[in-house]
Amino acid sequence: MRRWEYSRGWKALALILNQVCAVVLVLSIAVSLFYVGNNGFRALRGEETFENTAYFQREVREQIRRCIRAANRESKFEKNGAYDASLVVNVQEYASEGQILHTKAEDGGLCYRLTDLLNWSLDGCAYSSLLKITYDDGKVGYISKSSMNYTEQAIYDGGSAVASVSVSYDEALSYIEENLEENSEIESEENFVPKAETDAVEEEIESIFGQAVIQDVEEIMAIDERYAPVEYPGIIDYAEAQRLSTQELQEIYGALENVLGNIYNDFYSYKENLELFSPSMTNMRYLVLPESVTRLTKEDYEQKTITNIKSFGDAEISDRDSLLAYIRRHPDYLIFDSSDMSFESSHMPISISEISSYLKDYPMSVEGNYILAIAIDPSYVASDNLQAYKQQYEEIRPISRLAVYGVLLGGLLYLLTLVYLTLATGRGTEEEDKSVRLNSFDRIQTEAAVLILVIPAWLVLLAGAVLHSRVSGIWEAGVFGGVLTFLMNFFFLCGYLSLVRRIKTRTLWSNSVLHKILDSCYQVVRNWKVTTRVMLSYMLFLAGNGLLLSFGIFGILLLIALDIAVGAALLQQAQQRKRVLDGIRKISEGDLSHQITTEKLSGDSLLMAEAINHIGEGLSTAVEQSVKDERLKTDLITNVSHDIKTPLTSIINYVDLLKREDIQNERARNYIAILEDKSQRLKHLTDDLVEASKISSGNVKLELVRINFQELINQTNGEFSEKFEDRELQLVVNMPKEPVIIEADGRRIWRILENVYGNVAKYAMPRTRVYVELTVVGHMVRFHIKNISEQPLNIQAGELTERFIRGDVARSTEGSGLGLSIAKTLTELQKGSFDIYLDGDLFKITIIFPEAAKEETTAENQEKNVQQAEILTE
Repeated sequence: MRRWEYSRGWKALALILNQVCAVVLVLSIAVSLFYVGNNGFRALRGEETFENTAYFQREVREQIRRCIRAANRESKFEKNGAYDASLVVNVQEYASEGQILHTKAEDGGLCYRLTDLLNWSLDGCAYSSLLKITYDDGKVGYISKSSMNYTEQAIYDGGSAVASVSVSYDEALSYIEENLEENSEIESEENFVPKAETDAVEEEIESIFGQAVIQDVEEIMAIDERYAPVEYPGIIDYAEAQRLSTQELQEIYGALENVLGNIYNDFYSYKENLELFSPSMTNMRYLVLPESVTRLTKEDYEQKTITNIKSFGDAEISDRDSLLAYIRRHPDYLIFDSSDMSFESSHMPISISEISSYLKDYPMSVEGNYILAIAIDPSYVASDNLQAYKQQYEEIRPISRLAVYGVLLGGLLYLLTLVYLTLATGRGTEEEDKSVRLNSFDRIQTEAAVLILVIPAWLVLLAGAVLHSRVSGIWEAGVFGGVLTFLMNFFFLCGYLSLVRRIKTRTLWSNSVLHKILDSCYQVVRNWKVTTRVMLSYMLFLAGNGLLLSFGIFGILLLIALDIAVGAALLQQAQQRKRVLDGIRKISEGDLSHQITTEKLSGDSLLMAEAINHIGEGLSTAVEQSVKDERLKTDLITNVSHDIKTPLTSIINYVDLLKREDIQNERARNYIAILEDKSQRLKHLTDDLVEASKISSGNVKLELVRINFQELINQTNGEFSEKFEDRELQLVVNMPKEPVIIEADGRRIWRILENVYGNVAKYAMPRTRVYVELTVVGHMVRFHIKNISEQPLNIQAGELTERFIRGDVARSTEGSGLGLSIAKTLTELQKGSFDIYLDGDLFKITIIFPEAAKEETTAENQEKNVQQAEILTE
């Protein structure tokens, strides 16, 4: 069955639709956000106008501020409606309030002509120190101190010059050197000269004025005068005329410095505003009308108002009310009255607090109160930002609704097509084919593929940035943005879909150059000794700590983060080692099927866990195979023994029948005797095999009772006394007199002793002694039997308890090789131990059983002894 949704046609259609949606989405976002701006989706409403947009409100608020600033500068530098260079500027007033109120010099204050201040501001300021000398009789003198000389200045008495003095720098220096020891103290307070210099000046002045005594000498930072103030030859003359204190004079110089630093910039801005706020350059209209102006003629309007309104169209303007009525004819205006702080506004995006703040920054140079009016020309004929924004708005508004739909629909379809391409890329149409197909580009190494895509994409962006400045108009911008978006989305899809295919096939990392470099480094490090790797890692860690400590507090913070990360890594490695050790412990305890989970392991722990898992699998397989082989062998013995028993019984029966016949032939009777002997031996072997197989398969059911082990050994000694006498074996018995009780199965314990004694009777050297010993050590009953072997024992003691192993290597004696194996197995089934000790020809068997608890009643003991006797006699 073919999967049509993964066909090439559908993939091609999805690619084309994704590209179209990308272009639509980007252009729609640009229109909705960048062109409509913060107003954004509000353009969808049908009643929306340009004056309600954020563009308009933001720009108008800025233009109102600029109109107030322009009116402020125009009110400063114009008199009677035109610029007047002869304006008198009060320095203190301009420095503190930024105003020129067109006062006269006789009104008070230090005043300069506007043209002088402008020229002085262009020339710059030079500074010097001025010494103010005060005498005890009220006289005051000023001496200007330049870098080399004290220039000649006048000494004043009551405002008129009475004398002059000139003190050279060399004379003062000579006086300082002569009186250095007496005048070692140097005054350092502000506005004071060093004491040595002051003494020199005082000495020279006293030589001229005779008995005059200097009361005080103060230093003032002065500005070298390039222009004289109005009505005064200089600032010193103004200071003497006004009887200024030292602080007041210093403030005068400070105000002058402030004015000279700002007045030219204000004048330049005034000239610039005259051009920028001409009716042909702006759609903003402003008017400052003094309160004193009530009736307006053309001459009054031009000379007494501050405005950029040059014509009124068909409106009749004769007084203040008609002028304000003309302002109110504009759809957007504001009127502010400074007398009562009243505020009237029509759609202007500004509050009275903002107007007050602007007027505080840019006060009007108008005497008395005034009315400020600002309006917007609704025709937008001037080429300013308002006109550009309105034209842009008119172009965007028809498509703004489509732009919103483009954002929603384009974004949704773009995501849907991208999801489909993510799922479909690399997939074929065959149902049974689950593999992901890579193309030639996907086989390029990851870093190289990234460069192949990033470099062209970067060049496209660079070209777009270069060509962006040449794009004019919304339609050209749309075409330019669409092409740029198409190319960028093309490169994005190539890289993204290749990334998806690499992730699906898990080749993203394995096919990278960085992976190969790191893998090579890992292989090199992996071949190092463990101690080398640990020492190198520790040295790198110490070096990193030392390097980070050199970076100050930032390095210490990084060091703390590094130490925490290393500690977390060591803790993780410890947890991984613990998981491996737990797995080893479980396997060592016999759970060979246990597998260590390797999902969260790494490094050496992962390699060790995988190796242990393989070892466990091998051991489990070997044990399983061994158990299977043992079971097969047991089953074989059982089955064969069972099959042998039937014909063997027949043979024994027929031999018995032959013995009853009266056969005279001696040779025949000899043959029958041999047959009987061999058949009995075969029957005994078969019984041993059957019993051994039962024991191995766990089919033996034990009936544990209390048995007098001492009595049982005595009975066994009696049973085998005849056989021992036939081989001339002397039995030496050493047992305690009191009974030794154990819990065991009577039939099984008899079989153990029978096999042990039978082994001695068969393989002991004739005419030797056999030692039997029974002891109780603690709560354990120990039985020992020792003899000398007839044949050399050239095997290990443990091998004698294996099946079909006989001490008679030549197998010339009777025996199946199962006796000791059965005895050991039966002993262990009854919670005992069976050990063989060989020392040369000495053969020793030790059997140990736990001693049974003492009986509570004699009657029960007698009953159990009777049961034991019955069992033994069967």
